Amino acid sequence: MENQEKKSIVEKYFKCYNEFDVDKMVSYLHEDVEFKNISQGQVTLALNGKKSFTNQARQAVSLFEKRELKIDEIEFDDNVADIKINFMGILAVDVPEGPSKGEKVELKGRTVLKFQDGKISSIEDIS
Repeated sequence: MENQEKKSIVEKYFKCYNEFDVDKMVSYLHEDVEFKNISQGQVTLALNGKKSFTNQARQAVSLFEKRELKIDEIEFDDNVADIKINFMGILAVDVPEGPSKGEKVELKGRTVLKFQDGKISSIEDIS
């Protein structure tokens, strides 16, 4: 798979994420996709399979009134895309012991995507 193909998939996947289009977003995923969310060096969520990821993505949609992932930089190495990102979201709900509904949440991080058979086979969100 060429880097330009991978870049196109990354951009489309992020566009769907920003538009809350879960069905289209997961169309770019391999059936056996693995997902990990890593915060401060700790795995806070791990999922296996497109169905589990889809269920989680549908739940996450309700957390934000608006959300946007912006790509700062992408580096490719074989079947891996290492993406520096900026995230901004406006909360749709109160977070227990955290920010309140309507508050803006911003963070910088990385998303590491691996590709297999022309689809995203692994996602690591790191913040």
